[in-house]
Amino acid sequence: MSLEVFCMDPSIFPEEIWIKILKYCQVKDILSLGCTCKYLNKIVSLDYLWKQKWTQLVSVCDFDFPSVHGLRLNYKDVCLRLHSILHSGTVFPRCSHCMKFSCDASCSEVLWSKVVVDIGNKYTRVIAPSFIMRRHFTMFGIPKMSPNENSTDRGGTQDPGGAADTEVAVSAAPRVRQTSKCKRQVNGPFCVFCNPMKLYREKKRVGQQNGGACCPSQYSELVNGFCTDTVNILGTPNMDIVSPAAALLQDNCYPVVQDFVGHLFHQMRLIPVLQKPNAVLVFCEPLAMSDALRIHLLHYLFLTIKVARVCMIAKPLAICAMMRLNTCVVVDSGAFSTSVAVILDGQVVPERWKHIPVGGWHVAENLKLAMQWQPKEYTEIPISYLDTLAVKEKCRLSYNFANEECRNGPARREHIDLRVDSYADCKQFWRVSLGPELYLAPEMMYTSLGLPRAIRDVTDGLPVNVLKECLSHILLTGGNTDLMGFKTRVARDLRDLLPEYSTVINVMTCPGLNSSSVAMGSTCVTSPRIGDNSSRTPGSPFCPFWLSREEYILYGCDALSEAL
Repeated sequence: MSLEVFCMDPSIFPEEIWIKILKYCQVKDILSLGCTCKYLNKIVSLDYLWKQKWTQLVSVCDFDFPSVHGLRLNYKDVCLRLHSILHSGTVFPRCSHCMKFSCDASCSEVLWSKVVVDIGNKYTRVIAPSFIMRRHFTMFGIPKMSPNENSTDRGGTQDPGGAADTEVAVSAAPRVRQTSKCKRQVNGPFCVFCNPMKLYREKKRVGQQNGGACCPSQYSELVNGFCTDTVNILGTPNMDIVSPAAALLQDNCYPVVQDFVGHLFHQMRLIPVLQKPNAVLVFCEPLAMSDALRIHLLHYLFLTIKVARVCMIAKPLAICAMMRLNTCVVVDSGAFSTSVAVILDGQVVPERWKHIPVGGWHVAENLKLAMQWQPKEYTEIPISYLDTLAVKEKCRLSYNFANEECRNGPARREHIDLRVDSYADCKQFWRVSLGPELYLAPEMMYTSLGLPRAIRDVTDGLPVNVLKECLSHILLTGGNTDLMGFKTRVARDLRDLLPEYSTVINVMTCPGLNSSSVAMGSTCVTSPRIGDNSSRTPGSPFCPFWLSREEYILYGCDALSEAL
């Protein structure tokens, strides 16, 4: 065959011929061909080509797609999403009920297989379809780089936990000269609780970096008190221990969220479950989570994890689902923050919610201050060991702080046994004696919280009948609200602050432990029927957002409003 055949001018064939040829090529090959010359780029940009390619892909695809008649779709993006999902070596299972790869309307509500993920400030709770709840510390480790190490020796870059950076580092690894043990590739992000071997290597690396000298932390906005304590307990100053819960509120820290969520799914072996056509991943999101991060997370879940269906629901709405309430005020007080939100007609009112950076951790901090009066060795107890059930169940929030000592006299001292586990030292049992601190520390936290004023602020200006309905259904959730006396104190202070509504004020808690109410409430979220578009609204934390694999392929997630 002559060389002229390989160097022919593409324009000798009309567009119709090229479309027929390209229709049977792989999607990525078509896109690559468009980069060869201007004429082919024009053909590759034709919507008619991609519509024909979509028809060809659907004919060999096992998924059942809803009707797209009359909808304006970007068929190029649609084909690319379908290609990315199908051509990955994943074998998708059939539904055990309808025996299809896409569930039809005959699959009723009871057949949905739900997996719930609630990323809290201290613990992340995951509920499997078997209704077994598992906890995982909401922390992730990122190795630091020592000042004498080359940039080529790192396993990551400024982007925390980026998978692409890890791939670049792995590909560059053969070019790095291993002249010493210190000059080696640093581990990428990993879980310090599930990877003891990697943790051991990082601890060993401390002594090889000039006595543990390393660069300053690049993730200070993701470090909370638990993270700082964990670094000290594990003895790993050459690592950044970061909070994925804080990363949910930072757009530029999305890779940390992605790595952490992926670790949960792999560690708990949930990926095969999530790929079943009747599976639903219910992701509990904070109210302050941005649309950009939500879109990144949806792309990751559908393109990488290959989930069948996703429900993203705000945490206050999960509580409402458990209590079967459509109008109420939800107070979610966790370890480091508290949110107060007004719920009307099953949706969070956008301008009526408040974030307060005070939580249960501040009780432990105040108890730690009281340790200054204890024997010297007790001052070494980390704050995180005071933020435990053994300590918190002894604390109480006074109903009337002004009359506390006048009525009850000097507080009786409580002796609390603490088990302090440390990788740096042997396991030791400490007996701590606390007296008035057991009600002074909660009082200082409660005063900083200002919860009654926050409830008044978010409900101010509501119609009287709606305001009464909200004040008669005030729901408390979060581990901080398990504090003894919290519920009665909030009710009393609200009646003093709003005396005209004192007869209707009713403060309630959810059944069971308040710390797990969000995760348990998410299991009560009602799934929409197949083909119901009413819940497929543009991403917003103020109402539940549902998206199936087939809908994602057709509409994506960032162009969802245009598709509707």
